[in-house]
Amino acid sequence: MTSQDTQERETTSAIPSVPEGTPGRDSRAELPTPLPPGAQQPWRRHGPGNRTWVVVVTALAGVVMAVVGVFAVGFGFANNAFDRTGAVVLFPTEYRASEKACSGAGDAAEVKKGAKVVFRTTTTSFNATLGSGALRGGRCVFQFTLSSLDVDTDVNYRVTVGGVEGTPVSGAELANSSDPVVVYVG
Repeated sequence: MTSQDTQERETTSAIPSVPEGTPGRDSRAELPTPLPPGAQQPWRRHGPGNRTWVVVVTALAGVVMAVVGVFAVGFGFANNAFDRTGAVVLFPTEYRASEKACSGAGDAAEVKKGAKVVFRTTTTSFNATLGSGALRGGRCVFQFTLSSLDVDTDVNYRVTVGGVEGTPVSGAELANSSDPVVVYVG
């Protein structure tokens, strides 16, 4: 073999291209040529373990979200709003019952469907409207839904139902989203 034969052999593919279906055909012949050695992805320019750009982008996103949150709360775009369900409970001496419903009687006569339930402190007041009364376990129970803003969890709220005093409710109880608010009228 001459040096000219060796040079020609180097320029040709090591695996010859043979038509499909020919015995001895190698499927590797149609593979693309391999990439040159070295980093192929521009974001991995500094090596496979260098991820400082991920840390920088994450920190920048956190700062932007914090600034937007401060402005939203500071300028009133976001509030501590909540919807709570609750019940006003009358004991047997304070209501009269019909076949399907009940309403207040005596001192609690103003406790009936449509009456206002008012939660009040020295600085804040919010209210709800009573639904119809239903008999449950020997008591008359009225359901209501309360929507409020900015509940102070360290304060007790005075409650009136249709002008009748109810049991006070703590701000922590109003802010607790897992249990319904219960007010007893007596």
